[in-house]
Amino acid sequence: MLKINLGSGNKKYEGFLNLDKFNYFQPDIVHDLEIVPYPFKDDEVEEIKMIHILEHIGKDSDSFINIMKEIYRICCNNAKIDIVVPHPRNDDFLADPTHVRPITTLGLQLFDKNLNLEWKKAGSANSQLALIHNVNFKIVKTTIILEKKYHELYESKKINHEQLSDIISKFNNVIRETHYQLKVLK
Repeated sequence: MLKINLGSGNKKYEGFLNLDKFNYFQPDIVHDLEIVPYPFKDDEVEEIKMIHILEHIGKDSDSFINIMKEIYRICCNNAKIDIVVPHPRNDDFLADPTHVRPITTLGLQLFDKNLNLEWKKAGSANSQLALIHNVNFKIVKTTIILEKKYHELYESKKINHEQLSDIISKFNNVIRETHYQLKVLK
C-alpha cells in the first residue's frame, strides 16, 4: 500500500511518494493533478496528504469531479485523506490568483453517500454527487485554525464559543484555514 502527498511543492513527507506538477520542486513523481488517470493502480493508496493544494485545482466542475473520482479510484477501503485549505473568507484565499475553488464542509459532504441518501429521502436540493459518480468520502474530523487574534481571545476566555460563532458568521479573516480528515468507504 502507498502513501502519497499530492501537490507536494516544498512540503515533502517521509514515507510518502511526493507528487507535484512542477519539476522545480523535485518531487518523486511529476504529474498534473488535473490530468487523469493518475499514475497509480486501483485501490493501492492507503493515505493521501493534500496540503494547500485542493483549492488550486479543478476550476470547472467537471474537472473537480474527475479529480475526486480519481482519488477515490486509487484509494483502498478506509484510506485516510488529510486535506488542509485556506478558509474561503480569509485574505489568504482571496488574494491568491491561483486559488480557483473554495473548499468547504458542505462541498466535501456532496461526496458522502450516506448524506446523499438522507438528502434524497428528505427531497433536499443538495447535489447528490456521491450517488451520481459512485464515490464515497466521509468527513471524520474537521478542525478550524483561527487567526492569532481570535485564537488568543478564545483561549484566554475573553470570548466564549457562542461569541466566536457569531464573529465567524459576521466577519472575514477569523478562520485562517480548515483541516479535514476524510475516510474512503468502498
